[in-house]
Amino acid sequence: MSIQKKTSKAKVSSPSKDNATHPFDRIREGARDASPALTVVAQWMLRHTAQAATLSIEDVAEACGSSPASVNRMARAAGYAGFADLKSQLALVMRATIDPIEKLRDEKGKNILGSTAQYVEMGKANLEKLNHENSAADIVEAAKLLSTKGRIYVLGFGLTSHVCGWFADALTPFSHAVSALSVSGGTEQSASRMSTIGKGDVLVAMSLPRYSRDTVHLAKFARDRGAAVIAIVDSHAAPLANEADLRLFVSAAHPVLPSSYVALQLLCEGLVAEVMRRNPAAVSMAAELTESVSFQLGSTI
Repeated sequence: MSIQKKTSKAKVSSPSKDNATHPFDRIREGARDASPALTVVAQWMLRHTAQAATLSIEDVAEACGSSPASVNRMARAAGYAGFADLKSQLALVMRATIDPIEKLRDEKGKNILGSTAQYVEMGKANLEKLNHENSAADIVEAAKLLSTKGRIYVLGFGLTSHVCGWFADALTPFSHAVSALSVSGGTEQSASRMSTIGKGDVLVAMSLPRYSRDTVHLAKFARDRGAAVIAIVDSHAAPLANEADLRLFVSAAHPVLPSSYVALQLLCEGLVAEVMRRNPAAVSMAAELTESVSFQLGSTI
């Protein structure tokens, strides 16, 4: 379960670094009780994941304004034998992130058209991972946050914005106020629409390869203002994962495209369903909406 505490909000349970399997989760856990000097190292690693996986300990220390000894201590605080051990694990995570790019190069090199069955099987694999990467507790916690009486903002750029639009529309009948931030106007308008975000509000931010820096910046802004941030990402290495109170994961692997959106759409559908289940008036609201639509369709015939 990948939930990050924040002192200004209600505390939720989170795994210890001994149980956390992903290096970035272990770094986050290790930084919780670390000294300010080690926290600086941890924050640098989380925001510069590729460099942390490739640079020497001396270069990491220089980049984050620390010392090799502090870098090693931070690695041990995260449950590793030392920086070399942590670095090898970070390299494995980064390799998984880079693999889709390598697959694209391979496919272009073959110069053959992939069969539909290939894409269907990849989609099935992405869907299967939903259960492994997100616990039932994660989904329940997300549904609780989305059942807020505050405002809900949904953010994502590029092709992700279309899924965000669907998600916002689907949540609207069962939520107090929902806004899709990136429907038009780009980053500037998205920032303007969430300028009054604050405590009691929730931001759902989605980010798949290729990642948008603007999504990360706006998520950080929301957290700084006291809002809860749910990040939906494909990997613990995604930059947006570092700016979230709750992280949900969707596998976005595809043999050719930068990202597949099949698992993302299904997760969003599941979240809407859970919000409806938590709303005692959901059945009557859905019935009223159906009757209203039926009446309008009948009047046009």
